[in-house]
Amino acid sequence: MGISKINSLAVASLSKLNTIAKANISKISSVAAEFAAAFTNTQAVEKSLTTGESNAITFTDTSDTFNFTGADTWSISIWIKVGWASNLNDNIHFIIGQKTGAAKQLEDMIKIIYQESTNRIECRYGNAEGSTTWFNQAGWLFHSNSGAFAAGFAAAGLGTTFWSSTNRGNVNSDNYTMITVTNDGGNTASSLRLYWNANAAGQGAVLTNNNSGNRAGNPMSSTDDRLWSVGSNGVHSGQAGSGQQRKTGNNSETIYNDLTMWDKQLSDSEVTELYNSGTNIDATTHSAQNNLVGYWKFEGDGTATRSSNNFTVSGDSQIVSK
Repeated sequence: MGISKINSLAVASLSKLNTIAKANISKISSVAAEFAAAFTNTQAVEKSLTTGESNAITFTDTSDTFNFTGADTWSISIWIKVGWASNLNDNIHFIIGQKTGAAKQLEDMIKIIYQESTNRIECRYGNAEGSTTWFNQAGWLFHSNSGAFAAGFAAAGLGTTFWSSTNRGNVNSDNYTMITVTNDGGNTASSLRLYWNANAAGQGAVLTNNNSGNRAGNPMSSTDDRLWSVGSNGVHSGQAGSGQQRKTGNNSETIYNDLTMWDKQLSDSEVTELYNSGTNIDATTHSAQNNLVGYWKFEGDGTATRSSNNFTVSGDSQIVSK
């Protein structure tokens, strides 16, 4: 059996041992060191500004692993290097999951977006079937340091200026922000929590429970296949042709790294562990790794480290040096 921790620290969070790079260490006191095959995190996926399905970053979940509903506990985390400018005046979709073949975007949908025109991150989930539609949405605003907005203001570090490629706020040394949204299973907008890196922004300052009385008669499905897209707004037949897979940003390409999905609500300390002071860790060594159901490093391609579902990176979108 190999060594996975040293002085209670996961080896994935270490870069050196007694000044020696861990990649150069194969044994400690004759015991194999599991980090001899070093964890690498040198690449990420760049979502092209060009739109449409031919330039998308997607996978289809046919195993029901990621069919989260508002009544489930879950967490979604992704690292983002901002490319958009402050004149976007639109939203950019970080990630969206929706029913395959959906007639409306909202069918069995979960999405996390940034609304540049209001300087908010928003998470929305819900369902639409025929004329029956409902959704819950939480929004976190970052440029006001008062009242319910103060937590988001402090977490992001943007000051009073909107989030953009020229004002990235609190980032790691590679200019990435780790955005994490968690859900406690309460099936309301107030059930959602946001973290900017390891900084808790708490509940949304703007909460919307739209037509929530329809939830019982039109719940989100836990069995319908879902299409997941990174960096664009998904596919539905009500918006055909060039309207598919839009909302990618402007100015320059936004880059995404280390997408993880969990079937639990991560705690403050677990998000802090995942952020690891801004140094990406191997999420399979995280203390909650038993609840890690999806993990994509985008190291070379869209192959999953945890999951049987691999992302397809199409067209002008590409794997790049992070």
